[in-house]
Amino acid sequence: ENVEQEQEQEESEALLEIVDSTGTAWVNSIGTVWVHSAAIFENTGDTAVDIGETQMNYKATDGSILGTSTMIYAVPEIVNPGETAVIVESTTLDGVTSKDQYAETSYNFNYDSTDEDPNLMETSAVKGINGEYGYKVTGLVKNPTDVQQEDIRIAAILYDAEGNLLGALSGSVDVGLAPQGEAGFELSYPNLPEDVGAKVAKIDVKSYGWTW
Repeated sequence: ENVEQEQEQEESEALLEIVDSTGTAWVNSIGTVWVHSAAIFENTGDTAVDIGETQMNYKATDGSILGTSTMIYAVPEIVNPGETAVIVESTTLDGVTSKDQYAETSYNFNYDSTDEDPNLMETSAVKGINGEYGYKVTGLVKNPTDVQQEDIRIAAILYDAEGNLLGALSGSVDVGLAPQGEAGFELSYPNLPEDVGAKVAKIDVKSYGWTW
């Protein structure tokens, strides 16, 4: 009986893995070195998980740390078994003089099992625009619930024609959204390398709502 209980506990264990990631360094027009990193979480367990904060660590080719970013939150934060979420960040690398010094980004994250619903929103009319001031993603987000959503979080995952992860954008509709209501969104944060927009062939948008 004890063995059966242990097996049941193992089968319902919360598991979250990074199944895809990308990191790109570039130099802007005034010589500042930037890095853009994005990663895809997948719930590979049998129970929903609540993703906490993620820390990104920017590693150099010599194994040292060029910088870190903290308090990064996934979209969505709650992920059901078999579903995915994304984290993304861009930052400058202080004291770094060449993009070739950057090697990769590693991720430190935490999560817990939960019985809460992901509270996912619906998106449509998604379009990527490679404009003069950088790449952005626009579209519509709908609240399919019967509850007012005080804040809507949105992320757009960008892929090339071969399915390779290029990066991501994130944003929010912080004025809220009424039950069954719909609103437009425009995502242009964080900064992307200038050549990314021309490579985008597929956009996967994720969104969830908050109620207080």
